[in-house]
Amino acid sequence: MEQNNRTILCFSPTGGCRTIALAIRNDSDSFINFTLPQSRVNLPSFSQSSEVVFVIPVYNRSVPDICAQYIKKLNGKNAGASVICVYGGVTKGNALKTAAKLLQRSNFNVKKGAYIAAPHFYSKTKLNNLSAERLERIRAFLNGDFSGRIISLSKNAHSASAVSVQPLMKALTGKCTVNPSACTACGQCLNNCPADAINSDFKADGNCILCGACVNACPQHARSIKFFSPLPYLFIKANCKHRDDEFFEFASVSASVKSRMLDH
Repeated sequence: MEQNNRTILCFSPTGGCRTIALAIRNDSDSFINFTLPQSRVNLPSFSQSSEVVFVIPVYNRSVPDICAQYIKKLNGKNAGASVICVYGGVTKGNALKTAAKLLQRSNFNVKKGAYIAAPHFYSKTKLNNLSAERLERIRAFLNGDFSGRIISLSKNAHSASAVSVQPLMKALTGKCTVNPSACTACGQCLNNCPADAINSDFKADGNCILCGACVNACPQHARSIKFFSPLPYLFIKANCKHRDDEFFEFASVSASVKSRMLDH
Protein backbone atom coordinates (compact mmCIF):
# COMPACT_ATOMS: atom_id res chain seq x y z
CA MET A 1 0.00 0.00 0.00
CA GLU A 2 1.41 3.39 -0.99
CA GLN A 3 2.36 5.74 1.85
CA ASN A 4 0.99 9.26 1.29
CA ASN A 5 1.70 10.90 4.66
CA ARG A 6 5.08 11.20 6.30
CA THR A 7 6.55 7.86 7.31
CA ILE A 8 8.98 7.43 10.20
CA LEU A 9 11.23 4.35 9.95
CA CYS A 10 13.63 3.27 12.68
CA PHE A 11 16.08 0.53 13.54
CA SER A 12 16.40 0.43 17.31
CA PRO A 13 17.82 -2.67 19.05
CA THR A 14 18.27 -0.92 22.41
CA GLY A 15 15.56 1.76 22.23
CA GLY A 16 17.36 5.05 21.60
CA CYS A 17 16.33 5.42 17.97
CA ARG A 18 12.78 4.36 18.81
CA THR A 19 12.57 7.06 21.48
CA ILE A 20 13.54 9.69 18.91
CA ALA A 21 11.27 8.26 16.21
CA LEU A 22 8.21 8.30 18.47
CA ALA A 23 9.04 11.81 19.75
CA ILE A 24 9.15 13.30 16.25
CA ARG A 25 6.07 11.44 15.03
CA ASN A 26 2.96 13.47 14.28
CA ASP A 27 -0.53 12.03 14.65
CA SER A 28 -0.88 11.62 10.89
CA ASP A 29 2.52 9.93 10.40
CA SER A 30 3.00 6.25 9.73
CA PHE A 31 5.53 4.46 11.92
CA ILE A 32 7.65 1.49 10.85
CA ASN A 33 10.06 -0.13 13.26
CA PHE A 34 12.18 -2.44 11.08
CA THR A 35 14.37 -3.73 13.92
CA LEU A 36 13.15 -7.33 13.95
CA PRO A 37 13.60 -9.69 10.97
CA GLN A 38 9.87 -10.20 10.45
CA SER A 39 9.35 -6.44 10.17
CA ARG A 40 11.68 -6.31 7.16
CA VAL A 41 9.78 -8.86 5.05
CA ASN A 42 7.04 -6.60 3.65
CA LEU A 43 8.53 -3.40 2.23
CA PRO A 44 6.65 -0.07 2.29
CA SER A 45 6.01 1.75 -0.98
CA PHE A 46 6.37 5.46 -1.60
CA SER A 47 5.63 8.12 -4.19
CA GLN A 48 7.23 11.41 -5.17
CA SER A 49 4.85 13.21 -2.80
CA SER A 50 5.90 11.10 0.20
CA GLU A 51 8.09 12.36 3.04
CA VAL A 52 10.21 9.80 4.88
CA VAL A 53 12.39 10.05 7.99
CA PHE A 54 14.93 7.34 8.83
CA VAL A 55 16.26 7.08 12.40
CA ILE A 56 19.20 4.68 12.54
CA PRO A 57 22.13 4.01 14.89
CA VAL A 58 25.83 4.37 14.15
CA TYR A 59 27.82 1.13 14.45
CA ASN A 60 31.60 1.20 14.09
CA ARG A 61 31.51 4.70 12.59
CA SER A 62 29.04 3.71 9.86
CA VAL A 63 25.56 2.49 9.01
CA PRO A 64 24.70 -0.96 10.47
CA ASP A 65 24.83 -3.62 7.77
CA ILE A 66 21.23 -4.62 8.49
CA CYS A 67 20.07 -1.04 7.84
CA ALA A 68 22.12 -0.79 4.66
CA GLN A 69 20.68 -4.02 3.30
CA TYR A 70 17.13 -2.91 4.13
CA ILE A 71 17.51 0.51 2.50
CA LYS A 72 18.94 -1.07 -0.66
CA LYS A 73 15.69 -3.05 -1.08
CA LEU A 74 13.50 0.07 -0.98
CA ASN A 75 12.41 2.21 -3.93
CA GLY A 76 11.95 5.79 -2.82
CA LYS A 77 10.47 6.96 -6.16
CA ASN A 78 12.05 10.38 -5.48
CA ALA A 79 10.29 10.77 -2.12
CA GLY A 80 11.77 13.43 0.14
CA ALA A 81 13.90 11.88 2.87
CA SER A 82 15.63 12.93 6.07
CA VAL A 83 18.02 10.76 8.07
CA ILE A 84 18.91 10.94 11.77
CA CYS A 85 22.05 9.06 12.80
CA VAL A 86 22.15 8.25 16.52
CA TYR A 87 25.49 7.49 18.18
CA GLY A 88 26.74 6.89 21.71
CA GLY A 89 28.80 10.02 22.15
CA VAL A 90 32.07 8.30 21.16
CA THR A 91 32.50 8.65 17.41
CA LYS A 92 30.05 9.17 14.59
CA GLY A 93 32.46 8.49 11.73
CA ASN A 94 30.94 9.38 8.38
CA ALA A 95 27.65 7.58 8.95
CA LEU A 96 25.42 10.45 7.83
CA LYS A 97 26.95 10.76 4.37
CA THR A 98 27.00 6.99 3.98
CA ALA A 99 23.30 6.79 4.92
CA ALA A 100 22.45 9.63 2.56
CA LYS A 101 24.24 7.97 -0.35
CA LEU A 102 22.45 4.70 0.35
CA LEU A 103 19.13 6.53 0.26
CA GLN A 104 20.05 8.31 -2.97
CA ARG A 105 20.88 4.98 -4.59
CA SER A 106 17.42 3.77 -3.54
CA ASN A 107 15.84 6.75 -5.31
CA PHE A 108 15.17 8.98 -2.30
CA ASN A 109 15.61 12.74 -2.53
CA VAL A 110 17.69 13.34 0.60
CA LYS A 111 17.03 16.75 2.12
CA LYS A 112 18.05 16.84 5.78
CA GLY A 113 20.21 14.97 8.25
CA ALA A 114 21.32 15.05 11.87
CA TYR A 115 23.79 13.49 14.27
CA ILE A 116 22.16 12.92 17.65
CA ALA A 117 24.09 11.62 20.67
CA ALA A 118 22.31 9.20 23.00
CA PRO A 119 23.44 7.08 25.97
CA HIS A 120 26.02 4.49 24.89
CA PHE A 121 25.00 0.88 25.58
CA TYR A 122 28.50 -0.08 26.73
CA SER A 123 29.22 3.01 28.81
CA LYS A 124 28.67 2.97 32.56
CA THR A 125 28.34 6.75 32.51
CA LYS A 126 25.05 7.42 30.75
CA LEU A 127 25.73 10.76 29.09
CA ASN A 128 23.66 12.44 26.37
CA ASN A 129 20.22 11.66 27.78
CA LEU A 130 17.42 12.40 25.34
CA SER A 131 15.70 15.28 27.10
CA ALA A 132 12.33 16.67 26.07
CA GLU A 133 14.07 19.87 24.97
CA ARG A 134 16.44 18.01 22.66
CA LEU A 135 13.64 15.92 21.17
CA GLU A 136 11.58 19.04 20.51
CA ARG A 137 14.54 20.62 18.72
CA ILE A 138 14.77 17.62 16.40
CA ARG A 139 11.05 17.95 15.67
CA ALA A 140 11.47 21.64 14.91
CA PHE A 141 14.34 20.98 12.53
CA LEU A 142 12.43 18.33 10.58
CA ASN A 143 9.38 20.59 10.43
CA GLY A 144 11.45 23.42 8.93
CA ASP A 145 11.39 25.73 11.94
CA PHE A 146 15.14 26.30 11.76
CA SER A 147 17.96 25.50 9.38
CA GLY A 148 21.04 23.33 9.62
CA ARG A 149 24.51 23.64 8.14
CA ILE A 150 24.76 22.82 4.44
CA ILE A 151 26.55 19.55 3.67
CA SER A 152 27.59 18.25 0.27
CA LEU A 153 27.42 14.61 -0.75
CA SER A 154 29.69 15.06 -3.75
CA LYS A 155 32.91 15.12 -1.73
CA ASN A 156 34.53 12.84 0.85
CA ALA A 157 31.54 10.52 1.19
CA HIS A 158 32.24 6.95 2.23
CA SER A 159 31.28 4.06 0.01
CA ALA A 160 27.71 3.02 0.70
CA SER A 161 28.30 -0.69 0.25
CA ALA A 162 26.26 -3.02 2.47
CA VAL A 163 29.48 -4.98 3.00
CA SER A 164 31.52 -3.39 5.78
CA VAL A 165 34.22 -4.12 8.33
CA GLN A 166 31.61 -4.66 11.04
CA PRO A 167 31.86 -8.50 11.13
CA LEU A 168 35.65 -8.20 11.41
CA MET A 169 35.35 -5.65 14.20
CA LYS A 170 32.89 -7.93 16.00
CA ALA A 171 35.22 -10.90 15.71
CA LEU A 172 38.09 -8.91 17.17
CA THR A 173 36.19 -7.30 20.03
CA GLY A 174 33.76 -9.64 21.76
CA LYS A 175 30.85 -12.06 21.89
CA CYS A 176 27.42 -12.40 23.45
CA THR A 177 27.32 -14.94 26.28
CA VAL A 178 24.58 -16.61 28.36
CA ASN A 179 24.69 -17.96 31.90
CA PRO A 180 22.90 -21.36 31.67
CA SER A 181 22.20 -21.48 35.41
CA ALA A 182 20.30 -18.18 35.25
CA CYS A 183 18.54 -18.73 31.92
CA THR A 184 14.90 -19.86 32.25
CA ALA A 185 14.38 -20.39 28.48
CA CYS A 186 11.68 -17.70 28.39
CA GLY A 187 12.58 -16.85 24.79
CA GLN A 188 12.70 -13.07 25.18
CA CYS A 189 16.21 -13.00 23.70
CA LEU A 190 14.94 -14.86 20.63
CA ASN A 191 11.97 -12.52 20.29
CA ASN A 192 14.07 -9.36 20.45
CA CYS A 193 17.14 -10.25 18.36
CA PRO A 194 17.33 -8.04 15.23
CA ALA A 195 19.81 -10.34 13.50
CA ASP A 196 18.00 -13.65 14.07
CA ALA A 197 21.26 -14.74 15.70
CA ILE A 198 20.07 -16.76 18.72
CA ASN A 199 19.78 -20.53 18.44
CA SER A 200 17.27 -22.82 20.11
CA ASP A 201 19.78 -23.33 22.94
CA PHE A 202 19.73 -19.53 23.43
CA LYS A 203 23.35 -19.09 22.40
CA ALA A 204 24.31 -16.40 19.87
CA ASP A 205 25.71 -17.53 16.53
CA GLY A 206 27.96 -15.80 14.02
CA ASN A 207 25.19 -13.44 12.89
CA CYS A 208 25.24 -11.63 16.25
CA ILE A 209 25.90 -7.89 15.84
CA LEU A 210 26.64 -7.25 19.55
CA CYS A 211 23.81 -4.71 19.72
CA GLY A 212 22.72 -5.63 23.25
CA ALA A 213 19.03 -6.11 22.46
CA CYS A 214 18.95 -9.58 24.03
CA VAL A 215 20.83 -8.33 27.10
CA ASN A 216 18.19 -5.66 27.68
CA ALA A 217 15.34 -8.08 27.01
CA CYS A 218 16.44 -10.87 29.40
CA PRO A 219 14.32 -10.68 32.60
CA GLN A 220 16.79 -12.92 34.46
CA HIS A 221 19.89 -10.87 33.53
CA ALA A 222 21.39 -14.09 32.19
CA ARG A 223 22.93 -12.50 29.10
CA SER A 224 25.94 -10.24 28.69
CA ILE A 225 28.43 -9.11 26.08
CA LYS A 226 32.02 -9.96 26.88
CA PHE A 227 34.97 -8.32 25.18
CA PHE A 228 38.14 -10.27 24.45
CA SER A 229 40.26 -7.32 25.53
CA PRO A 230 39.86 -4.38 27.94
CA LEU A 231 40.74 -1.99 25.10
CA PRO A 232 37.16 -1.44 23.85
CA TYR A 233 36.00 -0.48 27.35
CA LEU A 234 39.03 1.80 27.81
CA PHE A 235 38.42 3.42 24.42
CA ILE A 236 34.75 4.05 25.23
CA LYS A 237 35.59 5.40 28.68
CA ALA A 238 38.17 7.80 27.27
CA ASN A 239 36.10 9.05 24.35
CA CYS A 240 32.46 8.96 25.49
CA LYS A 241 31.60 12.60 26.12
CA HIS A 242 28.71 15.01 26.03
CA ARG A 243 28.10 15.83 22.37
CA ASP A 244 26.08 18.64 20.87
CA ASP A 245 23.42 17.72 18.34
CA GLU A 246 24.36 18.57 14.76
CA PHE A 247 21.86 19.45 12.03
CA PHE A 248 22.46 19.54 8.29
CA GLU A 249 20.71 20.32 5.02
CA PHE A 250 22.01 18.49 1.99
CA ALA A 251 23.17 20.62 -0.91
CA SER A 252 21.40 20.15 -4.21
CA VAL A 253 23.39 17.97 -6.57
CA SER A 254 22.99 18.21 -10.33
CA ALA A 255 21.99 15.08 -12.23
CA SER A 256 25.42 14.76 -13.87
CA VAL A 257 27.29 15.14 -10.58
CA LYS A 258 24.90 12.74 -8.87
CA SER A 259 25.41 10.18 -11.63
CA ARG A 260 29.20 10.38 -11.34
CA MET A 261 29.04 10.27 -7.56
CA LEU A 262 26.87 7.18 -7.43
CA ASP A 263 29.05 5.34 -9.94
CA HIS A 264 31.98 5.34 -7.50
